Amino acid sequence: MSENISPTRLRVDEVAAILGIGKSTVWAWVKTRPDFPRPRKDGQRFTFWLRSEVEAYATGSSQEQEAACGV
Repeated sequence: MSENISPTRLRVDEVAAILGIGKSTVWAWVKTRPDFPRPRKDGQRFTFWLRSEVEAYATGSSQEQEAACGV
């Protein structure tokens, strides 16, 4: 079970849920998509994303996909 540490910080499973993708896809996108939000570290073991960046990416991505499809 995922425990939301902060309303502004998201763990990988929460990022995946917002974007409708798997956790492994989140990590693949970190490596291959320069426009994908960068994860941050809080100490050595805790990795998180900022909710505002993930939501902005999700909104921007859907608009770009619609434009590419001619919608």
